[in-house]
Amino acid sequence: MNSNHLNITYYRPVWTCGRFNEEAEVAIYYNLIAGMSYYFESYSAKVIGKILETPKNGSLNLEDISQDLNISMGSLIPFFQQLEQNGIVSSIEITDDVIADYRHRVSEYHCKQEAQTERTIQEKLPYAVSNAEQAYTEKAGGITSVMFELTYRCSEKCIHCYNEGATRNDEEISTRGDRKELTLDEFKQIIDDLCEQGLIKVCLTGGDPFSKSFAWELIDYLYNKGIAFDIFTNGQRLVNEVQRLADYYPRLVGISIYSGIPEVHDYITRIKGSWERSMSVIRDLSALGVPMNLKCCVMRPNVKSYYLVGDIAKKYGAIPQYEISLTDSIEGDRCVSKYLRMTPEQLEIVLRDENVPLYVGKEAPNYGGQKKLMDQNPCGAGGNSLCITPEGNVIPCCAFHTLFGNLRENRISEILVGSKELMYWRKLTLNDYEECGRYDYCAYCNLCPGNNFIEHGTPLKASEVNCFVAKTRYALAKKMKQGYDPLHGKTLIERLAELPDYARVKIKREQSKDYSDMRLMVGG
Repeated sequence: MNSNHLNITYYRPVWTCGRFNEEAEVAIYYNLIAGMSYYFESYSAKVIGKILETPKNGSLNLEDISQDLNISMGSLIPFFQQLEQNGIVSSIEITDDVIADYRHRVSEYHCKQEAQTERTIQEKLPYAVSNAEQAYTEKAGGITSVMFELTYRCSEKCIHCYNEGATRNDEEISTRGDRKELTLDEFKQIIDDLCEQGLIKVCLTGGDPFSKSFAWELIDYLYNKGIAFDIFTNGQRLVNEVQRLADYYPRLVGISIYSGIPEVHDYITRIKGSWERSMSVIRDLSALGVPMNLKCCVMRPNVKSYYLVGDIAKKYGAIPQYEISLTDSIEGDRCVSKYLRMTPEQLEIVLRDENVPLYVGKEAPNYGGQKKLMDQNPCGAGGNSLCITPEGNVIPCCAFHTLFGNLRENRISEILVGSKELMYWRKLTLNDYEECGRYDYCAYCNLCPGNNFIEHGTPLKASEVNCFVAKTRYALAKKMKQGYDPLHGKTLIERLAELPDYARVKIKREQSKDYSDMRLMVGG
């Protein structure tokens, strides 16, 4: 490069955020419109650190960076050219027209990509896949990811909801709001404390996060702190507010949609017109290039039409996210398993869907089975990630309600070093479990210690919910190796159409023991 390039100016786009860890010399940098994250080490990380010191929409002078970091312009110029190709710096000033044009191009790309992309079998299986966030966390350590359950209140009344206080029919009285929830100021203090622990990303969920009165103020705080955020919502309270959300550049918006048939979706949510309102939000988010997942739990009411969610995802450039292992209520209500869980026959058919993460088939190693590592903790929750409930309880994840501490009583730094339950949990390995990992069918289990805890008050005892899916997958794999075809030579859609129509029943609470927010019995 010649001297004419010494004063090149770039700009930091408003759709970026990230973090530089000076001690580990690593950085993570997000392109939030494209929904991409990038990992950097050594001198590259130091350059990203300089970019992150620059306000959004601010200018960067390469000569200044070269002098500050003692890096040659000959190295910086091609590096910034590559960054610009990835949309995380810009050689032109960022205006509203530039943002609108970039959103449009990303939206077109997402829609085209999802329409044409066939995911690999590896991507369909529940295996950990290395990415920028994982790479950064491995080197930087700390608490890098946190889920905030802002409230359990919700604008829908889904029949399968596992949150505390949820109802199953209109005769039951909801107790979702019967808790002393954290205030905005308390959340801000918690976020500040978490930043000291290494926070890079937050997931906002509930209930529905927009049922929280100060949801927008909290989003504004995260945005101004430079923290990437995901948000899981049903979209009901986002009608006519999509542009407002897009202007905060969420890393991902997860929208719950249960069928391509409005009546099926509305039956599950128990809110008439909810499908159309959620779809209007999906259409608007897609037009603005906001990264989306369409989240769909597969159960008896929608088993014949769940796959239509994949068609919606393709049309609007989203990624379908199917969940076939339904979780019973956190507070011990087992009605989901009794009334809504797929039958073994239904599950075998759905397991042949290549878009389902727990897919069973000859294309996958051992037809989808994966040997368990007995000397490791089978769950990463509570390691570099945590969940915080509406009242400030610190738990491993939203499906695993064992208590490590409360943020009204102790700061997060005190809980991280002082909770004997957290220390105990982190040291557990699969060898400590009573049954899990010891049988052939365990290779087909997507083990959730939270399900174990819901049923038994300990993560160490095998859950019937986990075992049901594992045993069904294992039995199907064995039969398929011998030539069995659950689709009977037909397509998935044809086979689903042959299933009997769902006969609606009155779903009611099936209460067992409530272990929610109970502390682990250390050593037992």
